[in-house]
Amino acid sequence: MTDNLPSTIQKQALWAAALGMFLDGFDLSIIAIALLPLRTQWHLDPAATGSLMASALIGSLLGGLIGGALIDRFGRRALLLPNVMLYVLGALGSALSPNLAVLWISRFVIGLGVGMDYPLVATVIAEYSSAERRGNHFAWTNIAWYVGALISTLVGLVLLPLGASSWRLMLGAAMIPAVFLLWLRRNIPESPRWLMRRGKKDAAHTALAALHPDWSTQTLTSTCERFAGTVRRWPVLLQKPWRKRLWLSLMPWFCLDVVGLGIGLYFPVVLRLQGLAHNNVTAAGINAIFLLISLAGIAFILPRLDRWGRIPLQIAGFALMAIGLLVFAGGLLLRNVILIYGGTALYAFGTGIGPGVTVMALSVEIFPTELRASAGGLATAVSRLGAALSAMVFPYMEANWGLPSVLILMAMVSALGLWITRGYRFEPATKTLESMESHPS
Repeated sequence: MTDNLPSTIQKQALWAAALGMFLDGFDLSIIAIALLPLRTQWHLDPAATGSLMASALIGSLLGGLIGGALIDRFGRRALLLPNVMLYVLGALGSALSPNLAVLWISRFVIGLGVGMDYPLVATVIAEYSSAERRGNHFAWTNIAWYVGALISTLVGLVLLPLGASSWRLMLGAAMIPAVFLLWLRRNIPESPRWLMRRGKKDAAHTALAALHPDWSTQTLTSTCERFAGTVRRWPVLLQKPWRKRLWLSLMPWFCLDVVGLGIGLYFPVVLRLQGLAHNNVTAAGINAIFLLISLAGIAFILPRLDRWGRIPLQIAGFALMAIGLLVFAGGLLLRNVILIYGGTALYAFGTGIGPGVTVMALSVEIFPTELRASAGGLATAVSRLGAALSAMVFPYMEANWGLPSVLILMAMVSALGLWITRGYRFEPATKTLESMESHPS
């Protein structure tokens, strides 16, 4: 869109998108803290632990595939509320679970809702933002993820002293922001871009006027005409100009989630097992510190992402992640606490300045309007496949190989993300969505 400052309705849409990311950050981090008392109370072995931690990720995988297709088929508004309802139901089921099977299903339902929300959130940010501020809005949205993760960690810290069943309160607490999100999303208008691709010109004009009440009729009409275009089908993404973008959207996010969620989900437990934290509260507190470091990384790129571009920051971020993990592994081998925490800090900062923000932006903004959510949903699914595999095998690898070997492997995956980003680079910063559709090479 042509304006630089968002209108009130645009801000509401962007806040609604950001709160969706807040929920995902809250959920993935609260389960990491909840696992501390849950693992002891239910005597979970590595197989049960890995399966439980992967349940929401498997749900996200399916949710991304299903949600992306539904969003492109029925519109951006179609899933604004249903996926949040799935989250509410899953959180309630998790809190009341009588056994591991019910908890697994409840976590799967939460994942389904989160997975459906990812392509929706990313598409809303891409289509409701100006070209000059699109990266900034993606950064703010990912800040919301880390704020959710931090708040969930603080909630965990408060609830841990309540005893062995404190995990039920932790998992149920997610219903509070979810209910608020339902209220916030109730009046978000449909995407004018999507409406124009569906041939609904009058509806597109009305939606655009709601988003920009200060625009003249002439500006609204000309902008709607610019949003119109040739409707493409999925096979076009397998053609050479688009295939490059597809790889760029899929594989770096896959690498990020293999590393980030494999480590992130188990980091508090790792601290306990390695003797780096003497109790659960200390482990949760240390986890919060490194979340703050990632948040500082996003704050650093917030005013720079649209000027420096997605690709340079993603390359730099993956590089710092790889170096940090190698330093972390060396610290464990040498039993050097400075190296352990220094490497972890470097890894956390690298995640924040690069792929922690950029992979989500690249999953949607480089694709045509009529395929944008589907491409974002596919990227979500592929990333969560990597996360689920990592979540399931991490306990086995840590137990059988030792943590330093696992960290070295994760550093290699980070380096792979860097290599793919360099090989398939396409820079969308400051470009309009329509100009990138017109020049796919």
